Amino acid sequence: MQAVHPIHTTKKVVGPGASSLKYDILTALLVTGNCSDTAEARLAPRLALILTARFNWRRGTFRVGQRELARMWGVTERTVKRELSVMRSMGWIAIAAPPARGRVAEYSLDLRNILQSTRPFWTEIGPDFAARMDPDACDPQAMETNVVPIRRDPAALPSEDGTIWPSAARALRDHSAQLFEAWFVKLVPVGQDGGVFSFTAPSRFVADYVQTHLSLRLLAALSAADSSIREIRVFPAQ
Repeated sequence: MQAVHPIHTTKKVVGPGASSLKYDILTALLVTGNCSDTAEARLAPRLALILTARFNWRRGTFRVGQRELARMWGVTERTVKRELSVMRSMGWIAIAAPPARGRVAEYSLDLRNILQSTRPFWTEIGPDFAARMDPDACDPQAMETNVVPIRRDPAALPSEDGTIWPSAARALRDHSAQLFEAWFVKLVPVGQDGGVFSFTAPSRFVADYVQTHLSLRLLAALSAADSSIREIRVFPAQ
């Protein structure tokens, strides 16, 4: 059985459930800063401050000058330059637009690499946080007892329709039949528009829950079937 790891994603943090995911990203960075003595521990709270103060969540980028960062971090500009270079080498950030006259450089965020670096410390927050970020990081039985299966028999997979959804649905069911039967089987695919794959759910509660707590896992299954998928959206059915 091939495990589905939600951390393999470059999803932008926008749309339904975005606020919850923003807090989760910041929490992952801060716990890394408090529970480690590595380079990540030094850099994580500094990046968290950038995300809090200067990050444009809709664009997925930030612009901030080295002098301003030096004030925010309480260090010298030379240290800022070095720390940004280390973050780039770790794959946490990348230059989205080089500096130009009258404008500082613009940086993008690589959520995949950040989550990969912070993953060892998720369980320090608690099993609920680890399960939300990556269900494989905690005891599966503890996670799945919070989900009430709606069917006794295994849910049927969607019929082959020429889209990637049947393949992704099979991976989700193979990984956790209970989660699939409780949540994913309720989703109805709307279709793919560029890198966005959309679904409808039978209620706003289901749509919000999947978007907030299960979107990373759902996106991982879809992107495994089609690497061009970068975002999922779940809407309540009209």
